[in-house]
Amino acid sequence: MSEKKPEKMVLDPEGVARLLQEAVKTAISEAKSGSAGEFELAKEPFQRKTKVEEDAKKYGSLISRPKSTADAKKELVGFKTGTFIDQLFLNEKNEPLGGIPIVSQLGIVGNPEVGKSILIQEIALRCASEGKKVVFITSEDTWQSPSPRFDLQARFRQKAEIMGLDWETIQHNLFVLDSTFYTELREWQTLVETYRYLVEILKGIDLLIIDSLTLLESYRGAIKYRVIEMARYNQRNGITAIYVSQRASEEDADKLGYAGGVGIGHNLDGTICIDFKKAISELKEDLNRNRPKDNQVKQWDLVHFVRALGCRLCGVDRKYYEITITSNGLLRLKNQLIN
Repeated sequence: MSEKKPEKMVLDPEGVARLLQEAVKTAISEAKSGSAGEFELAKEPFQRKTKVEEDAKKYGSLISRPKSTADAKKELVGFKTGTFIDQLFLNEKNEPLGGIPIVSQLGIVGNPEVGKSILIQEIALRCASEGKKVVFITSEDTWQSPSPRFDLQARFRQKAEIMGLDWETIQHNLFVLDSTFYTELREWQTLVETYRYLVEILKGIDLLIIDSLTLLESYRGAIKYRVIEMARYNQRNGITAIYVSQRASEEDADKLGYAGGVGIGHNLDGTICIDFKKAISELKEDLNRNRPKDNQVKQWDLVHFVRALGCRLCGVDRKYYEITITSNGLLRLKNQLIN
């Protein structure tokens, strides 16, 4: 018995054309409606018949004026991380600040496996060992695995031993939010409320580290809004923060190429790039300035580097510096920063 072949679907060209026309009309109508709505929202406050004098106290309270010389003065203070990035930020005399600007919101960006996590783990350990209260939020590895896995906690403890730091002091000052294990921490509301509990109830938090910003992503467009709200909260509460992010593309090795969009970089105070790049032009010149002639970086060599891209709070040393991951798992400069 032969199988019956399925009948071919016959498309009505005129019917398809009508459907497409209707779809286009609907899309255009919706776009116009949305644009018109946004236009009206922008225009409406300027046309509203408001008697501003009746609300003078309300509006007056929203206006800031420069304070006296004494009251307006603040010193630029460095938050010491104990790592080489402390020398990348400069004071008004163009000298190393000896730390990242206090209460700054700093991004560290780069490709996978370049040492971003190695660096921020060392920062967390050094700061906690010196008595600073550190919140470490991880979305890329389990802090304490019930399996035999060499988990993040075990690696932190081993690294502390290598660096000669006291684990009991670190244990007292380090607070970990593990969204890999506790899935409820992947919800923005729960994450924020848990973080606020640490800041507002336990009090005294000095440093927040997020590894990485993918934790804040429910969809691509949400990251920048969540970053700016987190940054604003930290500024109000006097908390220095470091946000780790993947780089957007291979072409942007030393630009604000945050995965999630350039808007993320604009919402933070400064950015440090850790990555690989072929040695050409400026990079080649920077790396060879302290090298002997028989050990120069050659054109097109692939170089593992760190570079400060900028900071709105202070000056930065924008030169390239070669780095390496040591045999005991630490990120180190190959040459001294200061000439």
